[in-house]
Amino acid sequence: MTVAYCLLTKRYMMKRLLMILTLFLTLSIKASAQNDTIVLESVEVTASHIYKKVQEKAMERRIDTALIKRLKTVSLSQLLIQHSPVFIKTYGPGGTASASFRGTTASHTLVLWNGLQLNSPSLGEVDFSTIPVFFTDEISLQWGSKTSANSGGLGGVVNIANNQKFNEGLILDLKQTYGSFNTWGSYVTLGYSGENFITRVKAYRNSSDNDFTYNNIATIPHKEMRQKNADFVDYGVMPEVQVRLKNSLLTLVSWNQWSHRNYPQIMPNVFNNTKEYADNDFSRNFISYKTYWNSGRIEVKSAYFYEKQNYFLESYTSNGLPVTQINTLNKSNVFRQIVDLQQDLYKSWNLYAKVQWDYESVSSSDYDGIKDRSLISLYAAIDGKIFRDLDLRMTLRNDIVDDKSAGFFPTATLTYKTPFIKGLTFNAGYSHNYRNPTLNDLYWYPGGNENLKAENGKTIDFDINYLYENVNFNLDFRTGLYYSRVKDWIQWVPTNYRYWMPKNVSDVMARGLEMHLKMNYKYHLWNFSVSGNYVYSHTTDESEYAQQYDSYGRQLIYIPLHHANAFAEVKWMTWSLNYTFELTGERKTSMNDDEFFAYELPCYTLHHISLGKQLNKFRIEFKINNLTDKDYQTVLWRAMPGRSYEIYLEFKL
Repeated sequence: MTVAYCLLTKRYMMKRLLMILTLFLTLSIKASAQNDTIVLESVEVTASHIYKKVQEKAMERRIDTALIKRLKTVSLSQLLIQHSPVFIKTYGPGGTASASFRGTTASHTLVLWNGLQLNSPSLGEVDFSTIPVFFTDEISLQWGSKTSANSGGLGGVVNIANNQKFNEGLILDLKQTYGSFNTWGSYVTLGYSGENFITRVKAYRNSSDNDFTYNNIATIPHKEMRQKNADFVDYGVMPEVQVRLKNSLLTLVSWNQWSHRNYPQIMPNVFNNTKEYADNDFSRNFISYKTYWNSGRIEVKSAYFYEKQNYFLESYTSNGLPVTQINTLNKSNVFRQIVDLQQDLYKSWNLYAKVQWDYESVSSSDYDGIKDRSLISLYAAIDGKIFRDLDLRMTLRNDIVDDKSAGFFPTATLTYKTPFIKGLTFNAGYSHNYRNPTLNDLYWYPGGNENLKAENGKTIDFDINYLYENVNFNLDFRTGLYYSRVKDWIQWVPTNYRYWMPKNVSDVMARGLEMHLKMNYKYHLWNFSVSGNYVYSHTTDESEYAQQYDSYGRQLIYIPLHHANAFAEVKWMTWSLNYTFELTGERKTSMNDDEFFAYELPCYTLHHISLGKQLNKFRIEFKINNLTDKDYQTVLWRAMPGRSYEIYLEFKL
């Protein structure tokens, strides 16, 4: 008890010290800026000025806001599958969806919400199916040297943010969807946007019986079956408040969500008596205070995240013999404190600095007691012009994890804007980052390994961007090459004691090609838009362990070599017609060809169309998903729906 009391006291004092430091920095900078304070006129200060939209830079891409508004009723996983270079491995409607960014695994993709990390401290991942696009206003992707401000994004970073506008008046937005398999979605946004005050509440409920028919290829002969025990319900509420005080901005947001999901049997087990479900509840809350002066700004954020997960599995054979019984309960408490500074320097040069303190605590039925971890991160960046057409950005970060330094991690990016071809830009970057083991890796019982080292990754990028704009035609083309090496890659391997254990055994090399194209053409009352992404990802294990088990140089499981999507839209007056295309290449399900389930999932393509009509303040849209009724699997033995239909209604003031 004495030791526990000392540890708790130590953490409490550290937290109080950081809060005092944060307050001191805020007051000091604000006081020093009093003589230079700019009193902004109310008629000119808008949300778009305060949240100043920065032009896209190297190693970064923003998702079109028009696309986000059109897809408000889908999950983030569905948006990324169809409109980004990120590969999403999904278990189907109501199932888990995890990201693979640039050939890495789900735990190497960092997800930030208003600059705050969402990755689970126990799993290190984010389930993208639990993030409704409805709760976001901005979505962007970062990779390479642009991920340097936080640890963990060895593959890339997905940023989601809330961004409100002042002087909008009454806010009322109602959306209703109904689709195949008794799928319902109800979404409401209500609020008021004044000159210096905004209050907004978003609430939604999404449910489905998810009982589609599919072809079970695990039975002999193959048999058409209806999926059972697959229904789910998700609902949530997000209140937001924003107050503008002259040259300052105060923001409070609370993201609360609940879900119950039943999981169907995999194809070979459909005749077993199985009950499997997961309940997941969380509350994510933050308060932010920004203050501005003529040459910079400072932002202080304080956040508290709580999450509870309950997973249950009970399985019996057709003869009533028990197979599996699991009932786990995990609870996590996360505190995040950030002080973020931006200051203009001489001419085009800018300074960025960040101090961050995180405390993560997890109580799990699979741990021996409560486990926790604290992190203090010090980050600095500087960018500006070396010459007229050559920009340089350099960053340096040092993390202290549980009172032990993780080391220094530098990055550098060069951007060259060609003077002879307007809109043509070349980018080259180097980044060094790392990822800490998850709490499951360290403390899972049995099998946790407290001697694990952090994964260490280095990446080299080269991009070419071309942007052309005129009155009726816009073109945005980007292509790039990347090479990354991650040493001490953590992999769970079998032991002699009938359980698996994580070890730093892999040395993973990822290299690939990415392409992005977006075009828009206007002709009288017509508007034509086309966009698409293609990704080639070759990711292999080059370690001695891989040589020993005959997996050296083989593509990692569930990572396709080829992945692509395309989107086309035609608008005429108040009508719109959309077409979406997805291509997913072959994927291995095992690194060992001798395993019984060593399958290679075949390549597949999906096609979706929708037709919409705007009627004053109403909009109606009809969608057909999987138009060709393709039979496919994204995860081995997990059924996916065939052709389905959806109708969408919206009323907006």
